[in-house]
Amino acid sequence: MGNIYAIIVCGGSGSRVKKDIPKQLLKLKGETLVRHVVKRYVSWGMVKSIVVVANEKYLKEIKKEIKDLLKPDDLVVPGGATRHQSCLKGVSALKYSTDDIIVFHDCARPFFLNSELDNVCNSAIQYGAATLAEEITETVVRTFEQKVESILDRNGIHLVKTPQALHTSLLDLLLKQSYEEEPTDLCTWTMNVGVKPFIVPSNPYNIKITREGDLETAERYYDLFKELEKI
Repeated sequence: MGNIYAIIVCGGSGSRVKKDIPKQLLKLKGETLVRHVVKRYVSWGMVKSIVVVANEKYLKEIKKEIKDLLKPDDLVVPGGATRHQSCLKGVSALKYSTDDIIVFHDCARPFFLNSELDNVCNSAIQYGAATLAEEITETVVRTFEQKVESILDRNGIHLVKTPQALHTSLLDLLLKQSYEEEPTDLCTWTMNVGVKPFIVPSNPYNIKITREGDLETAERYYDLFKELEKI
């Protein structure tokens, strides 16, 4: 394996969590989400370069939040109109070879383990792409007009999360690929070229802070996650 690069996508506006600031600048236990995530990648110690992709409107604030954490090879760059376009902006900012790994991460997910980063990267080496995911244990239904229409088979169903890892040998093919519907994440991107990402089990606290109440849930999860880190 060559080098490992991390692309941290910070495109959220904060509207769904009913806040006046973008969610990457929301504070969890006194520190912003972007700082929590960048600190984790820095402490992991395996990344050659971190690229934080953010809304151009908030670039100054993002840089201020993490400037003491960044190395000379790390960057904060403006994103695109969609998540996928922001990921592409991050990729274009990197100087990678064909034997490297790129890890994609949603800034709204602060609870991930170093061991999970190890596992998604090792799996990407073997399978080309890998993602953290959580197996469904609840009953899953299809609804219409707030009524249950059918019960779905939950066997083999997972909730996809980040981090997600990609072997750069696939990038040439991926970047040339056209698609009718823009990919929403690495899984939908690589599946377009027939590459099935490997599933790496996620810890139970890896929530995405997206909706109203999620930040309060993260506050309650924080100490539980810190205990999990010690195991």
